[in-house]
Amino acid sequence: MSLNSKNNYKLSVKRARTRRRHRRAYPSSLWTGSRARTARRNLKHMEAKSKLSGKLQALKKLIPGQSGETIKADRLFQETADYIVLLRTRVVILQKLIEYYGKVSDNENAVS
Repeated sequence: MSLNSKNNYKLSVKRARTRRRHRRAYPSSLWTGSRARTARRNLKHMEAKSKLSGKLQALKKLIPGQSGETIKADRLFQETADYIVLLRTRVVILQKLIEYYGKVSDNENAVS
């Protein structure tokens, strides 16, 4: 064997050992699988976050007095709860008005 071919042989053996060591330490299937799982997890997280963001925007449109300002979710939920209480109060008041004026108009009809 010549000196040059002997060095090439030693280099190729050394590279093969290094490759084997790396293969044992980090199997490519696990590395790719782990990366793929992480990517899928991140994608699902982004989709869920996007859906939630869309739903919060829809809720924000339903609440009056929101003039395009950025608002945190907890504050939005509090304002939504306050608005629901306000609407329930209005319903009760309107029901009472209907009861009152309904009876008055019934009495007027009875007299006529």
